[in-house]
Amino acid sequence: MARENDVRPVPGARSATDVQQDRRPGSESFGTRLRRLRVTRRLSQQQLAAHLGVSVPAISAWEKDRTRPRHGRIEALGALLDVSTAELLGTDGGEFSPDMLAESRAHIARVVGTTPDKVRILIEF
Repeated sequence: MARENDVRPVPGARSATDVQQDRRPGSESFGTRLRRLRVTRRLSQQQLAAHLGVSVPAISAWEKDRTRPRHGRIEALGALLDVSTAELLGTDGGEFSPDMLAESRAHIARVVGTTPDKVRILIEF
């Protein structure tokens, strides 16, 4: 039986090390970035939810990195927060290119023994 003074980790709780790692440049998670941008724009979760037509728990889940919004919502979030989708997603825009997609398609085709034109890549947000 647990005593009142027993300290137990909370499931899903982040350690001090996790929090310190988030402070390193470039290591900000999507949820942390979304919250920072929302707070900077002085919007509540309720206001953001109303603008996007989603629930407040959805916004909370995004900010806690439990779920991610779909692609269309990311574009709307960027517009609402006045940032590019690349900035919202934490990319510089140079991480993904059509050349990278073509190279990936060719690699997958080689691995499975087919031609690149028979490989379809689906990206969901």
